[in-house]
Amino acid sequence: MTRGNDSTLLAIASKGAVDSYAEVALRLRALDAELDARDGLFWFNRWYSALLTALVENTRRHRFVEPDFVERLECHAADRYFAALAAHLMDPGSGPSCWDPVLQARGRAGVLPVQHAVAGINAHVNHDLPVALVTTFSELGREPARDAPVHADYQRIGALLDGVLCDAPAWLAPRAGDEAQPAAPDAATAHAQLEEALTIWSTERACEAAWVAAEVRWTLRVSPLIAHHYLEALDRLVGLAGRGLLRPWYASPQIERRPSSAPRR
Repeated sequence: MTRGNDSTLLAIASKGAVDSYAEVALRLRALDAELDARDGLFWFNRWYSALLTALVENTRRHRFVEPDFVERLECHAADRYFAALAAHLMDPGSGPSCWDPVLQARGRAGVLPVQHAVAGINAHVNHDLPVALVTTFSELGREPARDAPVHADYQRIGALLDGVLCDAPAWLAPRAGDEAQPAAPDAATAHAQLEEALTIWSTERACEAAWVAAEVRWTLRVSPLIAHHYLEALDRLVGLAGRGLLRPWYASPQIERRPSSAPRR
């Protein structure tokens, strides 16, 4: 599906690496200004903006032991998202496989806002985050040790990811100026959709898996070819999950919901 503003999105996404929370926020706001509620990417971008706000607030409140590490990690992770979007806009299918389902389904009928968001989170956490972790550790001359303070900071990031996702009404709410576009679900509907989506998704488990994937890639540095093949396989697997998360789903009051106490992981 071709959009008139894709050239503008490409210009924003391809501006190069970001070096601070402020630069990430500026890039996300610029994308947000070009997206609307009819575009599935809008919902992931909205979630990402909410996450960044939470990271900045936790940094301001001194809740990270090593805030500089957390900021560098976030910048490298954001670079992966922007690069994937730019690659897709320049040549669909040329970027990471994990992002293809998300970017190909931007205008797909029957896909709920929560699905777009969770599918984007799937690509970002399960693929981009392990890559960003290895890049950050290499850049700082460190290694992914579980007994290090940065691991506790990483676990706090995971809790923030989960908290932002579960605050669905906040980021599903329509923004000013979107009145002429399809209305976002009300709070009750958003909660029901979120509950259903999370029966097959756990941000906590995804973050744990991302750390393990980073440990594996770190160990495989001695064999670049095997490391490359491992990342390719991870990329394809995450893409497969993304396609499942984006199956058309027409919510209906008659759909039987699982009990809210059902385990998420």
